[in-house]
Amino acid sequence: MSDAKLQFRVGLFVIITVVLAGGLVFRFGDMRWLWEPRYTVVLNFDEAPGVQPGIPVRKNGITIGRVREVFFDEEQGGVTVLVEIISRHQLRKDTQARLSLSLLGDATIEFTAGQSPELLKQGTRLKGSLPADPLRLVERLETKVGMTLDAFAETSREWTLVARNVNQLVDTNRGQLDQVIEQAAESMHQFSLTMRHANQLLGDPQNQQNLRETLAALPAMIRDTRAAIVAVRSAVETAESNLKNLNAVTQPLAKHSESIVSKLDGSAGNLELLLAELNQFARLLSSEEGSLRMLVSDPSLYRNLNRSASSLDILLRSVQPIAQDLRILSDKLARHPELLGVGGALRGSSGLKTSEEAEAPRTQQPPVTEFPRGLPRR
Repeated sequence: MSDAKLQFRVGLFVIITVVLAGGLVFRFGDMRWLWEPRYTVVLNFDEAPGVQPGIPVRKNGITIGRVREVFFDEEQGGVTVLVEIISRHQLRKDTQARLSLSLLGDATIEFTAGQSPELLKQGTRLKGSLPADPLRLVERLETKVGMTLDAFAETSREWTLVARNVNQLVDTNRGQLDQVIEQAAESMHQFSLTMRHANQLLGDPQNQQNLRETLAALPAMIRDTRAAIVAVRSAVETAESNLKNLNAVTQPLAKHSESIVSKLDGSAGNLELLLAELNQFARLLSSEEGSLRMLVSDPSLYRNLNRSASSLDILLRSVQPIAQDLRILSDKLARHPELLGVGGALRGSSGLKTSEEAEAPRTQQPPVTEFPRGLPRR
């Protein structure tokens, strides 16, 4: 066998082995994440120790994606982490992101399950939380322990001073200690009675039920108080807006107040003169010698007016035939103007209408004059 054939067979064997190994990996390994669609979620951390591109992102311990990019956030501060999530692992809207660190310093991002029915969309921004650093906790604990020990030392010094003062007090006021002890015993007795009554009061089931109901109603009362405060704040803002509008309205009036007052003063003076003249006119009307008073109170004047109206009715009825004759005369003159000449005076007329005049339309009678209802007719 030549070297060329041997090299060819070895190369073919290697290629077949690689292909079979790749097939087995894809067959028995979960490699779907290489071509599955993904969506991006933006996380913001105050600090991100150990976070770098490629670290796993998990949900309930199961890997659902990877970190794509990490950079500083110049607008909000902190660190922004771009996370790519496989589309088949949908995150809910109320999910929370938390950075987890192992003892060796390996970082992972954990998402909680969440309960909201709404799902996160592409590009949603979330605020991430940091884990408690054990080293920092130890440093803080050491600082607090040091402060506590200093406080204990200071307290011990204070108790030493107190004990010294008590010893001095006992030495100087030993005769009054018995009285102080008796008063203290009486006070303790009264305190015991008070606690017994309080125990009886609190031990009553009805009082306990009332106390539980009061505590249960306390959150509702707090909510109502907050709502009332919000309503009062809204009312105050509305009142402030109304005061601003009222100020804008009254400011021009304040600028022209002098002219307005002067005009009102003049109008009041004119009104006073008008009322004086009306008062004088009313006095003249109510005077016994006035025409209106005499017209209202004198019955003879009414009778004279009634007789004058009756006489006028008779006069109008007497004038009506004369007006009819004048109308006929004017009609004849309009038809035969030659009657006004010398020929008409010499020719004469029988005084009767001709056939042409008889065919002419008759003039309408004048309407009868209507008199007021209060005046009698004759």
